[in-house]
Amino acid sequence: MTTPLADYATFAGKRIAIVEHMQNHPFVLGLHQARENGLEVWLLTGDRSWYTHGHDWDSHPLAAAVDRVIDVDTTDLEAVLAVVTDDAGRPLVDGLTSFSDYHTLLAARAARRLALPGPDPEAVETANVKDRLRVALGDVPYNIPHMLVSSAGELAEAARRLGFPMIAKPPAEAISYGVRRVDDMAQLTEAFEELTRVRRSLRGQPRTGEVLLETYVEGVEVSVETMTVDGHTHVFGVTSKDLFGDPAYIECGHTFPVPLPDEEREALYGVVRATLDAIGYRHGPCHTEVRRTETGWRVIEANPRTPSSCMTMLVTDVTGRSPILDAWLLTIGEVPPIEPVVHRGGAAVRMIYPARRGTLKRVAGVEAAEAVPGVQVLLHVEKGDKLLQRMDNSSCVGFTYCAGPDRLEARALADKAAACLDFVVEEDESENGACAAEAGAGGEDGAENGSGAAGIGRS
Repeated sequence: MTTPLADYATFAGKRIAIVEHMQNHPFVLGLHQARENGLEVWLLTGDRSWYTHGHDWDSHPLAAAVDRVIDVDTTDLEAVLAVVTDDAGRPLVDGLTSFSDYHTLLAARAARRLALPGPDPEAVETANVKDRLRVALGDVPYNIPHMLVSSAGELAEAARRLGFPMIAKPPAEAISYGVRRVDDMAQLTEAFEELTRVRRSLRGQPRTGEVLLETYVEGVEVSVETMTVDGHTHVFGVTSKDLFGDPAYIECGHTFPVPLPDEEREALYGVVRATLDAIGYRHGPCHTEVRRTETGWRVIEANPRTPSSCMTMLVTDVTGRSPILDAWLLTIGEVPPIEPVVHRGGAAVRMIYPARRGTLKRVAGVEAAEAVPGVQVLLHVEKGDKLLQRMDNSSCVGFTYCAGPDRLEARALADKAAACLDFVVEEDESENGACAAEAGAGGEDGAENGSGAAGIGRS
């Protein structure tokens, strides 16, 4: 990050517990920045190997970014409460939170039990369980027709009610896991059979095997980054959401801020605020994904956490406010001085995906990528790591990031740096395939489309 941050001195002398954590560079950087301002951080984790992937914990960036690591079952509310309270049941921390989709609900419940600041757990659960969000929104024009199915016998009725194409997804997952477009009954049946077998989340929580089906809405997708304080939702701005597209919807890049005409921007902000009001979300950050269609804005999902994939860096460099640090201020009961939000310049990030499955041997072209003016190369894989184990956002191996006077110039530079990177793998013959390399990167509109598979490494 290049933008000097506003004063976060009120962290001094405070302590927070974080239930699991995001691994990307901005979140680790946020930990260091918070601790530099006097915040003590406890990391609660149920499985250190989820972060290390076979490497040594002490060498992991998170190990040096927190004051204390507590090993505890982070799916067990009572176990979490036990490690953050004294013998009399009083909290040992000033705040407790999580940015992990799989743990935001437990963190909200724990904070509520301890009378610490936090969002309403019911609001968090409604946001996280996507069919509940649809039900909560009801018949407003920015909702999307949907149907939750639990048996193959319901598929014909879903096809009749929703029509094709439609989107099939798990009702409660993250990183675009399992999300795909289906265009006919054969694809719908195949998607249902695959998704209904998912009885554990990517972090081990039980799942029902139900599948959420939604009418496909055509349009350009963006996200709105917000911070809700005492029921009022402050907007940092709008982020582009570039996707690889059909059949899987995987993010490949973002720019910030997206310029919109005043009337369209106010309509979008109104939709986001109304969505958060509808679910009772009155406290904390949110990353709401919305699609612009011919008939108006449609809400894709609301995520009660800060955004990932370096989007917090985009916001910080353009606004001077860190959504991560501001969220932690709320966690300890402080009100971040968010408004007025002023945009200065623009920023872009390209998510990098390898072209082939296999074991990483080396990354070539890093020096050339780092030589592109204004670009940071942020890789999070090492020699020996297995690449492209699934086709979702977890396949991302790093980012090229750029901030500058203009978001489109920043995107061009980030793309240029990404094109330098070459992920050389030892291929597994049984898993070889074109994978993500054949997908195109969509821009914000027809005039701003990226050039092909921008941000994808070659091997």
